[in-house]
Amino acid sequence: MINGFLKTTANLLTLCCVMALASCGNDRDEEISKGTPPVITFENGTGVYAVKILKDITITPVVTNATDPIYTWKDKDGKIISKDVSCTYSSKTAGSVFLRFRVDTENGYAEEEIRVEVVDKMIPAVSLIPLYNTYIGKDISIVSSVNITDGSTYAWTMDGKTVGTEPTYTFKPSEKGQFSLKLVVTNEDGSGNATTSILVSDKPEMNIVFNETQLTVPTGRAACVSPVITDATANATYVWQVDGVTQQGQTQSTFTFTPPSAGNYQVKVTGTDGTVVKSATQTVVCLTTNEAKYYRAPTANSSSMQITVFDLLPAPGQFVSQINGATQAEANTYAERRINQDKNYISLGAWGGYIVVGLDHSIYNKNNGYDFFITGNAFKGSSEPGIVYVMQDENGNGKPDDTWYELRGSETGKAETYQNYAVTYYRAPKTNMPLQWTDNRGNSGSVDLKPSFPSCSKMPNIPCAVHA
Repeated sequence: MINGFLKTTANLLTLCCVMALASCGNDRDEEISKGTPPVITFENGTGVYAVKILKDITITPVVTNATDPIYTWKDKDGKIISKDVSCTYSSKTAGSVFLRFRVDTENGYAEEEIRVEVVDKMIPAVSLIPLYNTYIGKDISIVSSVNITDGSTYAWTMDGKTVGTEPTYTFKPSEKGQFSLKLVVTNEDGSGNATTSILVSDKPEMNIVFNETQLTVPTGRAACVSPVITDATANATYVWQVDGVTQQGQTQSTFTFTPPSAGNYQVKVTGTDGTVVKSATQTVVCLTTNEAKYYRAPTANSSSMQITVFDLLPAPGQFVSQINGATQAEANTYAERRINQDKNYISLGAWGGYIVVGLDHSIYNKNNGYDFFITGNAFKGSSEPGIVYVMQDENGNGKPDDTWYELRGSETGKAETYQNYAVTYYRAPKTNMPLQWTDNRGNSGSVDLKPSFPSCSKMPNIPCAVHA
């Protein structure tokens, strides 16, 4: 049985969504609702732009849900300067300029303020992933993220020597150690720079970590203790201990542990791969309650479509700037209104974006048939599936602070499927820059926020690094 909490996580660099129980952002085929006003977002996600003195800048907002739109641009004095969806602006003096963009439609209107920072110079901002790990013989491709690329030159230096002049540099490790690499990007207005470190070992070594330090489980249930193991060979062996007692016969990389009674248990795994020995520990908390105690059967007043949003944290990506809220509480309220009242989607962005929602009743897990549904925005060529977790309110406090269970999907258990996957996103120093990421398997890349797909920088509650 499920006591009313659901969590969804978007797949790697795709848009995941749920509606009613959770949902995601607009797609190209979204049907216009004539009763819903138009929505204005900006190609850079913020509505704040920068341009040099006497240079033109063209701003093209993204307008959705607009039937027969009429566009109006006004300057600070109320003078109309454009009647198109785009506006081209230039200034002879430096300073902050405010413009207003309005769209009037058959189904309502929307209006937004745009700020243009007119500056003497536009110096490049540079971002690099701060740390790379590799070993002798394994090359690393280091990709820069730069906000102003036109007319810019690149200089990669190591130990005071120039080693590259392209946007991407390939490091070829030949010796063990830690190396510092610096990139300087220069244009006619000045230079920006960033540094990164590369840690080189002599060969790949097995590593074992837990994404979470604690795992909870109700009385009578089993806990699947599953560490993240990287760079292990086929010869690696594993030993499991519970409170210092070796568990006989448990030699796999995962361990199914059923606590004998309520309490805290220290579960430790030790892996041996040749001469390399690594260990990791996770605390398993067995609750005093069982899963039947706080079961809340549906009543005549229960709703199958109305939800409470407990948490919303989109990853960088498409349409997440539509989520209005300077605080977590405001973002949650926005999501509730959009799902419950507007019957619309919530964008979760790239992989790792999630929403946590609750129902006012429990969902009983039947042996056959469907127990609940999640509506996404799948369309031709993109099914955009998401990862779904469910939780019962085991301690009865009405909060999603109990045991999460991942629902088995079509790819679960396949050799090419990663479990316990995690990504860290790095906030760029300026807007309009690709956001870089690393994962817990040694991979890296970037989310290229196309101009037509707004970025996440409007959401101040997204930290500099997001672990999914």
